[in-house]
Amino acid sequence: MSIETEMKAVEQAVEGTIAAAEGEVKTVAEAVVTETKKIEGEVKDEVKAAFVQVSTEEKLILREAELEYLKAQMEIQRLNKITESKSKEYLTYVEGLFNKYALNKAEYVFDGAVNMFKKL
Repeated sequence: MSIETEMKAVEQAVEGTIAAAEGEVKTVAEAVVTETKKIEGEVKDEVKAAFVQVSTEEKLILREAELEYLKAQMEIQRLNKITESKSKEYLTYVEGLFNKYALNKAEYVFDGAVNMFKKL
């Protein structure tokens, strides 16, 4: 056997091995593509939209509810101020009564239920 014949035999063997390897690579590549498509389908089912728009009517309902809430908060604040003011007026008036009748707070307490001073 000559070197040329041996070289051709080796070349044919290498080409056969390369062809077989290419076939295997194609088979594996096709399997990977198939699996990838299958997984992509599953992932698409799981992914949900980042933003979901609500209708104009629903937006209006939400804005009206928020407005009513803010109005109620403002009314609560206004009533708290009135309550504080009236409480101060009441306490100031009771202090004035203590002074008017020359009563000692250590000896007497004002009973607001019956509007009179009671001795302790």
